[in-house]
Amino acid sequence: MAKHICDQINARLRNTDNLSYHIILIPQKLISISNLLEEEGVLGHVTLYGFQWEMIQFDGNILSFQLDSFYRKTFLDQDQLFLPCVARSIWGLQMLYGKPSMTFLQGKYAAIVDQQIDILFESYGKPERELSDISCFVIVDRDIDYPSVLLTPGTYTSLLHEVFGIKSGVLDFSLDTQNSKPRGGRLLSSTEEIYSQIKHRHFSDVFGFLSKVAKNLQELKPTANMNLKDLKRNITQELPNALALKSSLAYHISACEGIIGKMGPRFESTQAAEQRMLEGRGRKENISYIEDCIAMNLGGNLSPLRLLCLQSVTQDGLTVDEINNLKIQYLHAYGYKHLTSFHNLDKLGLLTQQSTLLSNDVTAGALANKVVHAVSLPTRRSTFYSLAQKLKLFPTVKDDYDLKNPKDMSYVFNGAYIPLVCQIVHMLIKREVVPEEVAKMLLNAKVKMDKTNDIAPRTFLVYFIGGVTYSEIAAFYLLEKLTGTQILVAGTSILNGNSLIESCL
Repeated sequence: MAKHICDQINARLRNTDNLSYHIILIPQKLISISNLLEEEGVLGHVTLYGFQWEMIQFDGNILSFQLDSFYRKTFLDQDQLFLPCVARSIWGLQMLYGKPSMTFLQGKYAAIVDQQIDILFESYGKPERELSDISCFVIVDRDIDYPSVLLTPGTYTSLLHEVFGIKSGVLDFSLDTQNSKPRGGRLLSSTEEIYSQIKHRHFSDVFGFLSKVAKNLQELKPTANMNLKDLKRNITQELPNALALKSSLAYHISACEGIIGKMGPRFESTQAAEQRMLEGRGRKENISYIEDCIAMNLGGNLSPLRLLCLQSVTQDGLTVDEINNLKIQYLHAYGYKHLTSFHNLDKLGLLTQQSTLLSNDVTAGALANKVVHAVSLPTRRSTFYSLAQKLKLFPTVKDDYDLKNPKDMSYVFNGAYIPLVCQIVHMLIKREVVPEEVAKMLLNAKVKMDKTNDIAPRTFLVYFIGGVTYSEIAAFYLLEKLTGTQILVAGTSILNGNSLIESCL
């Protein structure tokens, strides 16, 4: 792109010499581009700028860069171009709110960002205020918890994101295509009364709430026997509110119907397969279900890969035969262009091959495989399962578990799983285990304590490098209500399982 710009500038300079040009590079100036401009002989005519944008506040306590390309560029391409933007945004937040007494870091990129923040403090100054409004910063890499992205969500907003897509807080969903009503996005905001009530509810509870609203609207007082004063008040105050409620109600009912139409036929079977994967059982059934998804095109080309990655992440990879068979079926169904997709998933650690202790000899390996299938050996618990047990990510689900009135954060995944980062924050709030011990349970995690303080933090900012999901946002919302804390959620983007897999294709 810079070379094209240089060619255009040189073409203009042949006609006139008195022109100057300004180039804005996002997110920062690169020496390689300056060198190119110099080689092309246009550097003296050009002024270079670097532009770093700030985070955007969305509905409630949500901050996002909306950098949809961040995950692929950083985690897959290993390009750290955007990390200074992340560091700068956190530095800006700490200059605004004060430096926290505790910072919890997890992941390679979180450590790099932390180093860059320290450099920014040295170069541009530290916050003047001693006490911070935010008592704890939690900065984590997205690869700490892939199941929270790959699992099928259960809350209303997360399903809207899954089925229709939400971009920058705008839902791209047409209300009524039959009556040729204008298409267009709708801003999802808590200022809308109905949406504020249902955004974090489990989907099974949404229709019941909407039906109550519809019933209340039907019971509005009739205007036939009103005097002039009451009639005027009704027209100016109550009627506009009622019309807005009716419009909002119709919109969300249509959205629910769209979700059921898209997810309904495969929701229960997919949920059952995901449950087995989390618990480390039914391996043959899971592989068989993935093959059915490929053969019958259930959920498009992304759904089989999501399930495949979930099986791999929760079971420490797949065997060579399983990967080869599923890869062949997928390539036959969706094209050999996806050979690179499988390579990308392997590079990210989403779809890996199980390490084996069997002999490399083909005959011995084949014989050993037959023995393994014939003899029932004690199952070895995967790394994921061991960590989940240690952090209590699998709730004690009883027969009377009520998704409509949740008591723990697992309701966002239909009572199957608690998002890992949400559980870490819960442990930091309870302080039953000291923060240093919590960090020891995870890879590449550490705690920085600026001040010795035994009091549990009450205000958190949780920053996801690589993107956060609406399921995790809903879980944090419930955690706020249960513990009386305040939690701000920030991320480089808001993603879901489909967008994660799509970025790897």
